Amino acid sequence: MRSFWRVAIVLALVAASGPVVGHSFWPTHYSAKAGLSLAGDRLAAVVVVEVPTFEMVRLFREYHKDLDLLAEIEAGRFEPLEDQYRAAQLENFGSELTLTVNGDPAQGRWQAVDSPANGLGTEGFFVYMLEFAFEDPAAVSADTVELEVRLETRVLPQQAVMLANVVEAGDGWEVSKSSIPEPEVTEDIPEGARVPDDLGLWTTDAVKRDLRVTFSRTARKSR
Repeated sequence: MRSFWRVAIVLALVAASGPVVGHSFWPTHYSAKAGLSLAGDRLAAVVVVEVPTFEMVRLFREYHKDLDLLAEIEAGRFEPLEDQYRAAQLENFGSELTLTVNGDPAQGRWQAVDSPANGLGTEGFFVYMLEFAFEDPAAVSADTVELEVRLETRVLPQQAVMLANVVEAGDGWEVSKSSIPEPEVTEDIPEGARVPDDLGLWTTDAVKRDLRVTFSRTARKSR
């Protein structure tokens, strides 16, 4: 179950509107999507950060400023430099994320999502995906009826970042409260349809750096 929900929320974060691209704006914006899901006794937290390619190139050169990169390429030593930088980026982004459950720091650590696309470039961005690895995978006890979860995303504090939040619940849970604003009413779409991702999900408002969600048990049907 944990694998299913982790994969589901990663897909919701990175593929909401097509290829592995977070938003449909010009690829000159950083972006960060934070997501939470709860199903059964498994809580999942995922953050996806996208860095524009031109910015990644600049940062890569700055990171390896003491090296002659052209010489490293000619000597066939460039790939290890890419791996080193990718690992450093993921570690840095992970250090800027905070997860709390019912007011207490979650027990575990942020780690890179195991995906061949993690840290690689696509469609004008380099995509970095992180998930929280709980010390106890069954993070929610059977007698818990309500869970307050807070995910703070402090990555790239000096940049103008396009921000988005995603929340999923299932297998006995529902979202009873969330800091995600209600989508705007749009008269141009049929009743019951969802607002397109790039219209209703993204904002530069820093409120989406602080995702707060209350999950509640759904009422059990009597037999």
